[in-house]
Amino acid sequence: MRSQDGFVLAATLWILAAITLSAGFFALWTHHVLELTRQHQADLHGEIAMSSTRSAVLYLLATQRMSFAGLTIPGEASADPKAKPVNLLENFGRPLGGEIGLDGRAYSGLETACFSIQDEAGLLSLNHFYPSHLEKLLGLSGVPSDRRGPLRDKLLDYTDVDDLHRLNGAEADDYEREGLPPPPNRELLTSWEVRNVLGWKAQKELWEGYALPRLTTVASGGMPNLNTAPKQIVKTLTDMDDESAAILIDARREKPFYSVRDISRALGRKLPLDPMGTGFFPATSLRVTLWHTGGRRMREVHVRLTPQADKAAPWRIDYELSLPMTEEQHHADLQTVPIPALTAPAYSDTK
Repeated sequence: MRSQDGFVLAATLWILAAITLSAGFFALWTHHVLELTRQHQADLHGEIAMSSTRSAVLYLLATQRMSFAGLTIPGEASADPKAKPVNLLENFGRPLGGEIGLDGRAYSGLETACFSIQDEAGLLSLNHFYPSHLEKLLGLSGVPSDRRGPLRDKLLDYTDVDDLHRLNGAEADDYEREGLPPPPNRELLTSWEVRNVLGWKAQKELWEGYALPRLTTVASGGMPNLNTAPKQIVKTLTDMDDESAAILIDARREKPFYSVRDISRALGRKLPLDPMGTGFFPATSLRVTLWHTGGRRMREVHVRLTPQADKAAPWRIDYELSLPMTEEQHHADLQTVPIPALTAPAYSDTK
């Protein structure tokens, strides 16, 4: 009898332990499901805010004028019916103050959304570049010196219209031996396409945090716009070091550059820049980056302004990418844009 009582007691304890474990697992599962639901809801609200911010930014790009300092925004002066209108011919490019920077700085958008705008004239073109600038950028990105020349030659062979080999280049036969598609012998369509060039994909340092795609473009060429170029691109200039690049970026935030002479004044010395070949005004090709607080992905919109388009939209989306967010977005120091288009609620809850 006592043995039966002991068995019943042990069985009861085992059943209670199983129930306790089941309840614990159920609680953990419920907590996990609730967290996923909250994350999905936050992602949905974030996507709505990003979409609304995207529309607002495109509207501003299409309706507001550019200046040397960036994208002008509608303010109290422009809204005042008694205010004297700006003569665009006499004051072309003159900053009005409070412009949205086109140098990739981060801004708060609608609700939880954030955005940045990068003038692609401030980036290094992979279709039309100075060899010294490209090789210096590769060096700043961590590519060893003995690989920079071959990477440059392979890129040039990939985009030129002939099948002649450069000294360290590669043509269709080289790609065939590696089991890769042959070069199209045309300009790159996106910065990401350079991964198809023989040898470029293997340089992992170029792709960590999308380093190379974020610093390059296919839309412009020549000398970068020094009012919007990122620090790494500024450092590709001849006789430019980290300290000088930081000085230039701080100086242009105070007052944009209009000429090579302004740059010399800011540095206290002359740079070997061609006054006729150096630009300071934004291009019509821009990269708009969107993300939201607490999100995991960002969206890149590569837009080309087309104000003279006949019976067509005032802009054209060349391509759009969805990518995991970088540390740059996670820790961005956000600025605000004091205009209704970017401060009104992106959505509202209805009861």
